[in-house]
Amino acid sequence: MNRGSVWQTIVSWHADSGDGVYDWSQGIRAAVGISVPTGIGLITGHVSWGVLTALAALWTLMCDMGGAYRQKAATIAGSGLVILLAYVYGAWITQSVPGYIVGVFVWAFALTLLGVAGNAAAQAGLIGTTIVVVAVVLNAPNEFWIRLLLCTIGVLWAAILILALWPVRAFLPLFQAISKSSDRLGDVVDSVWVGAPKSGSGASNLQVALAYDALLSSIEESRRIWGAVRARRAGPSLRSTQLLDLIENLDAAGKTVIAFRGILNLTGREEWFDSLREELRGFTEALARLSREVGAAVARRGAIVDATILEAATGKLLPRLQELDSSAKYDFSRHELRRTAESLAKEFTWLAETSGLLKTGENRPRATARKPDRPRIERFKSLVEIRNNLSFQSSSFRHALRLAAASALAALAASAFHVTRGYWIPMTVVVVLKPNFGGTLQRAMQRITGTVAGALLAALLLWWVQDFSWLLLILALLSFATLTLRWANYVAFSMALTPMIMVILDLAHPGTVTDSFLRIVHTIIGGGLAIVCGYLLFPVWERSQLPAQLADAYRTTALFLRALFALGQEPLSVTEMRKRSGLAVANAVNAGQRLLSEPPHLRGDVEPLLASINFCRDIFYSLSAMAHLPKEKLEQIRSEIVQPIARELADDLDRLAVNLQSSQPPKPLPKDFGVLNGWENEVQHGAQGGAPDKATNSWTLFYLNALIDQVKLAHDAVARLEQKEGR
Repeated sequence: MNRGSVWQTIVSWHADSGDGVYDWSQGIRAAVGISVPTGIGLITGHVSWGVLTALAALWTLMCDMGGAYRQKAATIAGSGLVILLAYVYGAWITQSVPGYIVGVFVWAFALTLLGVAGNAAAQAGLIGTTIVVVAVVLNAPNEFWIRLLLCTIGVLWAAILILALWPVRAFLPLFQAISKSSDRLGDVVDSVWVGAPKSGSGASNLQVALAYDALLSSIEESRRIWGAVRARRAGPSLRSTQLLDLIENLDAAGKTVIAFRGILNLTGREEWFDSLREELRGFTEALARLSREVGAAVARRGAIVDATILEAATGKLLPRLQELDSSAKYDFSRHELRRTAESLAKEFTWLAETSGLLKTGENRPRATARKPDRPRIERFKSLVEIRNNLSFQSSSFRHALRLAAASALAALAASAFHVTRGYWIPMTVVVVLKPNFGGTLQRAMQRITGTVAGALLAALLLWWVQDFSWLLLILALLSFATLTLRWANYVAFSMALTPMIMVILDLAHPGTVTDSFLRIVHTIIGGGLAIVCGYLLFPVWERSQLPAQLADAYRTTALFLRALFALGQEPLSVTEMRKRSGLAVANAVNAGQRLLSEPPHLRGDVEPLLASINFCRDIFYSLSAMAHLPKEKLEQIRSEIVQPIARELADDLDRLAVNLQSSQPPKPLPKDFGVLNGWENEVQHGAQGGAPDKATNSWTLFYLNALIDQVKLAHDAVARLEQKEGR
């Protein structure tokens, strides 16, 4: 690997360190939650007590994972208990050095394993483990009960900040989630032209694929929160129906955007397309702008959105498309471009109208309203999941064991060498170490970068500012920045967190500039130790995990194809199969990205593996575009003429999934694959001697030939993968 590629990899790690969402409300809670107890401690002369209360509030605020009110209340209650238990446990194990090391191992293992119960449990376990690791500086033997009381007050104070105003605004988290989904839709529209084909150059679909994967994940999160908000409520309400309608509108609009990109891939290199390129760009810019305006309106619990810009762009574009369509009677691509543009205009106008209905409280007329299926609320059985992972075959079990061993080793190193403020070493290990090596390496680099910059900032602040009043104001600002940036960018979050902790500790026990540099050194040591342990202790390599994830993607895509073509005796839900396939493909794509951060000698030749992922994703996008077709065209592709080849395509996708799971190369495709039973001739000349319908047959042949080509490419990629592996 040359220096240029190393530098590009490091830059990409730091650029891709969050979802770009700034949580202002969390920032305000943190500023109030941390500065108020600290200020009270300063006024009363018990600064250390105020600092401990503020730290307990910070830990509780960090456990807020969002969601509906019931979810948040249960999460904060459970997390508060874990925090208090961690404090008591930490006070007990710090009575001796051997007890501290063994205690860190036991706690880290148990709490990390409990993380399989869900994101909230994993976050509570992470915070609890951090408390146990730093217990050596939190405890004072003569003040155990008073400090436990102060921790309790801090937990309750943070819970009040999180929950007090929520009961009368039960739909607030759902508004926030849908607003985020609308912004993600805008990102997809913006990416439509990135890598689009031009005269003399082909298409690159990576950027639009990543944007669409993010949209799918966001929509699934919105559905989950909708289900949680609606749980235990007596029947549907107008507001809940409108919000569910909006979620499904976003899903449908995203699917249509992908269909539009598919048409661009077909027509972008045609000479006639250049005359439309500017109008189409203006049209998509209006769509992206409208989508973000809808997101802003939903965040305000609904508002009237002006769709004039979209109407103007549509009025300028559609006459040109109609003229081109009429000049080429049997050119499917021109006809489909016009139809898709019309669908996009309708979908986004629908989004704007629905956002306005949230504000006015009106209902959509029954004749035009969508009828989305209510998401099923599946109950997660935490104890069953934990019991299922009590095996060395479980990657979660191995990660829990690895984190426990690495944390204990870091605690041993800090204790054995009597390192000043050595608890920063195991704390860094706890935060940095991830289930996969690529994630650990990336997070370690981000943490070190953020900590170095933050520690230098803290050194300057503590050197220049000595007045406690100014330090309290700086603490409030840093607390606001820390929680606001928490999900937006991990590097920026670390850069704000480090000086915040340094300032709050300096208020209790004034330190020196040297402490900032010690924090840098200890973070580098902890990050390096996490990388070494991630590499040596029961490593979980994406190279070994990815084939199973890819097999699931192919398997669910085959189900999606069967549902779309109505194959099989029992009908499958097209919507449900598309969701399952989309999530499985997105998981495989994300795993492929993590694979690139692993050591070259372990990841091997990634080309066939990434090619297998990309071709599976292309098949999914083609099926998604077909699912967007009008009902009468869906009936045509489900005809007896087409079903034999569709069944063969689905069967081959299933076989590829089996090959990936069993590590066996697939058998070669038959030479006449794609012309089975003379289906092309039948479609071209009409079934059973009927008159040919050129307009209908052109689009049928187009879609099926595209699917056949994509399945062939996927088959070849999987064959190359297994042959190169020699398995």
